[in-house]
Amino acid sequence: MVYIQIPKLKRERIVVLTGREAVSISVLSLAVAFIVFSGFLMYEGADPIEAYRNIFSFAFDQKLGLSTTLHRGFFILFATLAFIIPMRAGLWNVGMEGQFYLGTIGAFAVAYTLPTLHPGILIPLMLLAGALFGAFYGALAGFLRGKLNVNEVVTTLMLNNIAFWLVYLLTVGGPWAGIAESTSRPLPASAHAPIILNTPFTSFLVIGIAVILYIFLKYSSIGYQIRVLGNSPAAAKHIGISAPKITVLVMALGGAIAGLSGYHMWAGDPAFFMIPRPEAYKAIADLTYWGLIIGLICLLNSIAAIPLSVFIGSILVGSTVLVRRLRLPFGLDVLFLGIISLTFVAFQFFHYYRIKIKRRE
Repeated sequence: MVYIQIPKLKRERIVVLTGREAVSISVLSLAVAFIVFSGFLMYEGADPIEAYRNIFSFAFDQKLGLSTTLHRGFFILFATLAFIIPMRAGLWNVGMEGQFYLGTIGAFAVAYTLPTLHPGILIPLMLLAGALFGAFYGALAGFLRGKLNVNEVVTTLMLNNIAFWLVYLLTVGGPWAGIAESTSRPLPASAHAPIILNTPFTSFLVIGIAVILYIFLKYSSIGYQIRVLGNSPAAAKHIGISAPKITVLVMALGGAIAGLSGYHMWAGDPAFFMIPRPEAYKAIADLTYWGLIIGLICLLNSIAAIPLSVFIGSILVGSTVLVRRLRLPFGLDVLFLGIISLTFVAFQFFHYYRIKIKRRE
């Protein structure tokens, strides 16, 4: 009789993960996602190489999908940064959706109230209002967590739902209702975002925010307090760091960044220039949850999040050709995104643990 000995495995906590190791794990998770999706493509009778060529050639073609790729990618980057800064303090900000809605309300309120202002004044005011409205929503969750110890995940998810219906009440038969059914009236032309190199100027704004956020978290004294609180709340308390104040601060900053995305999305894409129907603005807001995945994959590194956000944007835009060009079944593009998100999440294990064969004693 033949006996097969299966080696015993053990997991070992990774204390320090180098940048090279983190990149390797992320690239491997992407490779697995592409391999898995290739199986579905072949099942449908498509050539995977041809499918991927069509996806990326469309997404990065200057005359076709490039502008939308950049626009969607940098929208996701706003959400990623809004997740990163609270997470550095050990807080799960899953309220980027609601903060995006509040930012939309703030920006549109300014545009509709002061439509005749010069763009040089109107646009900064819209950005400021969007950031303040988003910051308020984030700070509210931060206050409930810091002062009353209410779980921030539960709070932000509930606030997301409230914000959705606030936008609904304003646009569907409300004071902002437009001529088209269930949409808002258009933004005044003076509120449209200037376009630079195929993308609204807010794309460069969010890149600047990502760089500033990296420097702030790594080198400033407040950034140090945020990191200490996130790594060890007990140590933070021992050295006199105020957890409630830091909690409100990081949630407010995250909310402000997510709030800015309200202007970026609706004023930066000629396909909109208004708040669309509820099912459409909900579908856009759902993209904010990519910020959570990307933030974790990038190990909360705001600079590393820039290229990955654009890459996900290219998948979002380019995968639509699977239906339109290759006549593949509807929903295959959504399946691709689902596989990528699942493999990203699954490979998070390898950011924190390595598997070793347990030696026999």
